[in-house]
Formats: sequence, C-alpha cells, structure tokens
Amino acid sequence: MSSYNSFFKAYDMRGTYPQLNENIYYWFGRALVEVTFKHIQEPQILLAHDCRYTSDSFYKALVNGILEAGGKPICLGVGSSDFLYGACQFKNLPGGSLTASHNPKDDNGLKIVLEGSTMLGLKNGLDKVRDYVISKIDTVTIDKNSWITPETDTETKAEITDFFLGKIKQIGDIDNVNKLLQTQNKKVKIAVDCGNGTGGFVMELIKDIYTNIEFVPMYWELDGNFPNHPADPQNFANLKDLQDKVKNNVDIDFGFAFDGDADRVFFVDDKAEIVQGDFLVAFFAQTLLKKYKANPTPGLEPAIVYLQPGSRCVPEAIAQNDGIAIPSEQGHTGIKARMEKYHAIYGGENSGHHYFSEFGRMDSGVLAAVLMIKLLAENGKKLSEIFKVLNETYFISDLIAIKLKEGQTFEQMKAKLIAGYPDATFSEFDGLSVFYPEWKFVIRPSNTEPVLKMFVESRGTDQVKDRVAEIYSILGL
Repeated sequence: MSSYNSFFKAYDMRGTYPQLNENIYYWFGRALVEVTFKHIQEPQILLAHDCRYTSDSFYKALVNGILEAGGKPICLGVGSSDFLYGACQFKNLPGGSLTASHNPKDDNGLKIVLEGSTMLGLKNGLDKVRDYVISKIDTVTIDKNSWITPETDTETKAEITDFFLGKIKQIGDIDNVNKLLQTQNKKVKIAVDCGNGTGGFVMELIKDIYTNIEFVPMYWELDGNFPNHPADPQNFANLKDLQDKVKNNVDIDFGFAFDGDADRVFFVDDKAEIVQGDFLVAFFAQTLLKKYKANPTPGLEPAIVYLQPGSRCVPEAIAQNDGIAIPSEQGHTGIKARMEKYHAIYGGENSGHHYFSEFGRMDSGVLAAVLMIKLLAENGKKLSEIFKVLNETYFISDLIAIKLKEGQTFEQMKAKLIAGYPDATFSEFDGLSVFYPEWKFVIRPSNTEPVLKMFVESRGTDQVKDRVAEIYSILGL
C-alpha cells in the first residue's frame, strides 16, 4: 500500500507537511481535470485557500496542475471555506478550498465541491483521484520551472463577496436586527476569537454591517503559524482566551470563536461558560422549525439532520417541535446528502458545523453566528438564560481523544465495551453508541486524526466523571 493512501480521507484530503507536499497538489489538480471532470471540456474550477504557511506553495501547485491538464482555475486567493461554498453557488461551478480546517499548523488539505452541496469523497470519486495521484507522483517528473504564480481574479472575488454578504444579511436578518437594537437603544458588545485563521477574513467583511454592535477583535490577523493558540474551538482549551476576555470585561455580552477555515463556530455565554455544541444544534433546530411552521418554505420539509452519535437533547428538541429527525453519521458529506434527500431546512453537528438550506445546504460559521445574534436580539434574553434548562438537564463531557497503543484497534476496544456493558442497547451507526435510559456514550475513530473520539452524556444527574472512569477501566487505559 502506498504511503500516500492515508492522505485521502472519507470526505477530503488531509496530511502533514513535508509528507504532504507540492507534488501531491499538482497531481491532484491534474486529476480533477483528467479524472473527476473529464466529461467537461476545459472545466472551470473555483479555488480559495486558507492562511497556513504551506498554503501559498500548495495553491500554486494545484493551480498549475489544473492548467497543465487543460482546465481553467478561477483563483480567489485567501478565503474561508464557506466563502468558497458561496462562490460555487453564485457561479454554479465546482471548487476547492485548500485548508486543513482545525488541524495543527503543519497540516494542510483540500475540500472539493462537485456540484450543489455534493462534496468529493472516497465513495464518489476521491478514490479515483487517489489512485491517479499515486500512479503519477513517483514515476513522472514535474517541470516546476514552467509554473506560473496565481493571480487573484479580483473582479470575480468582489462579485462573490457581494453574494456572500447578501446571504449573511438574509440569514442574519441584519436590517431588522439593526432597527430593533436602535429602537431599544441597545448596544451589544461581542468578543470574536478568529485564532489567526480565515475567520479574520470573514470578520473584516461583516464588522461594519451592524449599527449597534461592536465586535471586540481577538487574533483577527491571518497567521498560518497560529501563534496564540490552535484554531480548533472544539478543543475547549483553545477557548480559554475568549472565556477570559468575557469574564474580565463586564460590558461584553458574549463571544464566539471560529476554527481555522471558519466553517464552524463555538459560543461562550455572558458568564464565560462554553455553550455545548449539541445545545446549539437543538436551539437552532427548534427555532428554525418554529419559523417553518409559521411560514413553510416551498420545496422544503420540517426536517432536521443531526448526528445520531450526538446528544439526546437534539432529537428530543426536534420531536418537541413537531419536526422530522433525520440521523446522520459524522461529517459534512453525510449531512449534506441527507439534507438534500429529505429536503431538510437545517443540519447540525456538535463539532460546530451548522448547515442551512438557504445557503445551499452548506456549513458556515459566520451564518451560525449572525443567526445567533438575530435570535438574541429578538428575544432579549442573555445567552446563559437561553441554555439554562439544557445545562440543567443534559450533562456532557468534553470530546475526549483516546490515543491507542501500538497494535490496538478500534475493533478490539469495541469488543471490550460490548462485553463490559451486557445489558445496554447498542448502535454501530458511525462508531459505537452505548445507551442506558439515563446515560449514554459514543466512541468512534476520527476521520482526520489517528485517535478515537469519545463523549459521555447523562440526563437528570451528572454522572459523567464516574462513567468516563468506568469506561477507561473497561478499556484497560
């Protein structure tokens, strides 16, 4: 098996420099033209990249691979992944976001939009790209002396920016929020931690569209070395700076933080407490279901796609609001496919990804953020008040990463857990879920890192710490 196989994940390419290198991106670019879009003469492909220190050189390699295979790259330069998703919708073209999302600084990757909300993954063509790249990379010499340096198509990027801002204003109901806050003579102050990723690109677009909201910048400067903390808000340790900012400034109402490519977001409430990702999904689901019930959208159903391995609070919130709960496995390809199949209005993951039918079923950190601002402005409550009942009902651990020892496998761990909980109900949908009436846990292999991911939840009383210790004992860890 080639050492390059591991770079091709379930729904994107991702790896660590220098093992992941320019040659891989060059042949990936050629593969897009010669394999993925071979049915299209001179295919046009929109391209954007994040601010990692390897992104410029990898982007150049990708662009030249596309060009030399006869394709037409449309170079958008630096942009968040959701900006690229907006570009694909606006131009009705495929595209690629060169990013490793929340991964460490030495990592990079590539997400490919085929059409609509369909992403390139191993089940629909990434395997063929992988095989093409592997067949070429060690056997065919590349002449890098002929490579051009990509120039950003500023006119096209400006048009896409206008489209993207239009979606932000639509979903965030910006005009009404501004009128409401002005009528109430209310000033809102929000801390925003971009982690030196492309959230800084997004915030520069939206910082002036509100009249009564002041955004407090934290690490908006794009810096691929991520000098302040990793751009991974799902690891709650990386939210400490944001929590401290809210805690130490009584005039800040709440805060939010983006990951490296800004397609997901996490929130910190007015008490500097982190809002659980599942609670956000439940809140958005019930809110959007109420909106749909009051004014149904033609072509859509009151359906919500959620992670079956996630918290029980989500399907229960959907049921309480007469919605149709559609379970999915982890990952954007599955969420987007189910949203399309079931005509869902919204999909959400506890990892901070939120998918909106109004945005082509794509995920966007900034759209989730402006929706939250809208909902807070409308109901006049503090963030801590909104999530008070959920916090008092559902107790959820942090996402726990378990590194296996050499020779250990997920299948071995799964067998131990099934034997250790003989009276439980099990689901092997996307990992292993173990259910009891008042508690549950989920353990699954990560799609992007060589670890197992686990979370534990109890309902009614906080059993999490004891249950985590119990699980570790059964696993012999």
